[in-house]
Amino acid sequence: MNVLHDLEARVGNPLSVALIGPGVYGSHVAIQLEETPGVEPTILADLERRKAEETYRRAGVPDDAVAIEETASGIENALAADQRVATSDGALAAGAPVDVVIETTGNAEAAAVHAWEAIDAGNDVVMVSVEVDVTIGPLLARFAERQGVTYSMAYGDEPAQVVELYNWARTQGLDIIAAGQGTELTFKPHATHEDSLDRYDLPESFIENCEPDARMYNTFLDGTKVAVELCAAANALGLPTDTDGIHMPETDKDGLLETLRPTEAGGVLDQTGVIDSVTPTDDNPSAFVVTEATNEATQAYLSQRYNIRTTSEGRYQLFHRPYHLPQETIVSVALAGLHDRPTGVVTEQTTEVVAAAKRDLEPGETIAGGGGDTIYGRIQNADVATDAELVPFELLRGATVERPVNTDQPLSAADVSLNTDSPLYHLRQLQESFF
Repeated sequence: MNVLHDLEARVGNPLSVALIGPGVYGSHVAIQLEETPGVEPTILADLERRKAEETYRRAGVPDDAVAIEETASGIENALAADQRVATSDGALAAGAPVDVVIETTGNAEAAAVHAWEAIDAGNDVVMVSVEVDVTIGPLLARFAERQGVTYSMAYGDEPAQVVELYNWARTQGLDIIAAGQGTELTFKPHATHEDSLDRYDLPESFIENCEPDARMYNTFLDGTKVAVELCAAANALGLPTDTDGIHMPETDKDGLLETLRPTEAGGVLDQTGVIDSVTPTDDNPSAFVVTEATNEATQAYLSQRYNIRTTSEGRYQLFHRPYHLPQETIVSVALAGLHDRPTGVVTEQTTEVVAAAKRDLEPGETIAGGGGDTIYGRIQNADVATDAELVPFELLRGATVERPVNTDQPLSAADVSLNTDSPLYHLRQLQESFF
């Protein structure tokens, strides 16, 4: 991943980046892109264009260097004149003549359109909006391969770092018992967006400067976001959940290692090579792997290392990464733009994010989507979801309830009428016809 030398060689001819959705996450990426040699944020796009303009200012880009453009030709002409561009049209930004597109809206519907436009235009894509990856990631990856471009997870988020740790461990010949991430919260599945910002106790200055999306924060509070992130990592690695789903023990790191190991070794796992999570009581592991060394010499060596957690006389180990930062996404930009390499990519549908009702739902109601007051997300093995005809979570936005659904009941195809005008719906249908 050492790409600094290659980026420095691009000073004077930097990688051009279009970033769509400069919110809390995206704005930090854009600001640090401006500080990184050999790469430059040339287009910022947001439905509220002022956010794009303000992000440029926070990054130190003078107003007179930024062109306001809302047409494809206007954007192209501005770039040719070495101007930056602020626009409200994400699709135009995605299809513009740039090297890499970063999608950070968090909206699966919009992200699907933006990714498709970018790939069709021959642009590499770094996908922060994992909501689209868990719905049509395999399709987008296959489309990118056909177009000769790179489609990648964002290294600044947990799923790509889970992928990295998994590959790091397997490259050493260690077997994977479980891989996943920590979460800072005890979930409140029935929480609404009115609860979320108060629950996080965010500083007033942060709310004023970053304008956090209450619905997005509620997807963390109700558990949907963790289900989405685990699903993305699982589908990039081909991992299922355990027989009864994820366990998510509330424990410290020693307890994590004791818990997420096979039942015959005193843990809770009926099978190994699974995706899981933990609610930590000490420092939060952003990404982790529980591994097994089968060679006795390796077991003895690892058990003697003072800074490695092991159990069962060194047979099982815990490796983790304690943080992730939005600006680490620049690693993905560099690897995609310079070396045509992804930092993780979803290639199959081993798991799904499905929906359960936050409250009793009645016929005729419209489902608000993630972060609202109608549904929350759960991760489920794909074969189980298919057999029960459970609807992929992101397809339920705007759906109409057709029959009563009880609180915490999973939503099946018979319970709802989906919005079949949705591009995301049609892309999912296309994926299912291919896979």
